[in-house]
Amino acid sequence: MTFVSGRVAAVAALATMATVGLANPAAASQPVSVSCGQVITASTTLNGDVGPCPDNGIVIGANDVTLNLHGHRIFGTPAPGDGAGVLVSARTGVRVENGAVSDFDGGIVIQGGKANTVRKIVASDNIGSSGGPAPATLYGDGILLEGSIDNVIVDNVTNDNGPFSGIGLIQVPDSDHTFPAQPTTGNLIARNTVTDNIACRTGPFCDNDGIRVEPQVAGNAIVDNQVTGNGLDGISLFVDSDNNVVAKNTVDNNGFNGAVPGDGIRVFASRNLIDRNSVRDNAAGGVSVGRRSISPPGSLPSGPTGNPRGKDNRIIGNLTGGNGVDLYDSNPGCDSNVWSDNIFQTARPACTTG
Repeated sequence: MTFVSGRVAAVAALATMATVGLANPAAASQPVSVSCGQVITASTTLNGDVGPCPDNGIVIGANDVTLNLHGHRIFGTPAPGDGAGVLVSARTGVRVENGAVSDFDGGIVIQGGKANTVRKIVASDNIGSSGGPAPATLYGDGILLEGSIDNVIVDNVTNDNGPFSGIGLIQVPDSDHTFPAQPTTGNLIARNTVTDNIACRTGPFCDNDGIRVEPQVAGNAIVDNQVTGNGLDGISLFVDSDNNVVAKNTVDNNGFNGAVPGDGIRVFASRNLIDRNSVRDNAAGGVSVGRRSISPPGSLPSGPTGNPRGKDNRIIGNLTGGNGVDLYDSNPGCDSNVWSDNIFQTARPACTTG
């Protein structure tokens, strides 16, 4: 797992956008036409596809708004710099549902605010740039939560997004600073299908985790997701992403298309619960806990002995098999990590056997 301390920041002002407001909530049941870049301020149901959009698809401009795609697609362009398919910035109680978002830098992007819901969205081919020949972009995920609280991300499909993740949870300092700073916590990521996120438009790195929890993102639940075929780690908890629950996920065949071989579930952080997941046939570790990786490609992770992270985790009741190593802890003697009641074929060191 390659560690990146922060995303490449490229803050750009949003383009001037028209505003759409429906007269009353009942009007939302009547599908309407929406154009690229519009700001909606009342509940809206689409009557057709929206795109190609060069600078954001639809922007939510009020609280307690439902955007029902009604089976339609919002789509961007093949080039980087087209922003978010649906941008929800500093909003509360917003719902985005029932359709597809593709070909943006980021699919559904929630920045700040709280208690928003994304459900039954197919987010695919949303590919940002981390720099290099093309300018760096703000995003690179199918669904992204940034500095936002108590959101529900449920029953979605994310595939072929990058270079960061299918579903990403990040903290405000990593990217855009145009909304009030707050923790990324209390979020539920459940029953999503997160598959084949290996896309990389351009840039010096291309991580492509399935579900990516970046530094200092704490207190979230990742439950009952199908996470398969992603480029690097299936589910990755970065440094200081503490007190999260990762439970009852199926995490298979990840880690074969990243910068280094990836793990099924990779934990760089502390006090997390990794509980009753099925983790099979991943390139490096099945469930791997430890300090920041400094290993060359093809070798097991290791780290500096003075690094205090990767401790006090509980890894309980997981079903593993067919991974490079099913259970792995790079901390000497597993430190204070608890490994218990896991089913495995291979494990290192002996303290991981419970």
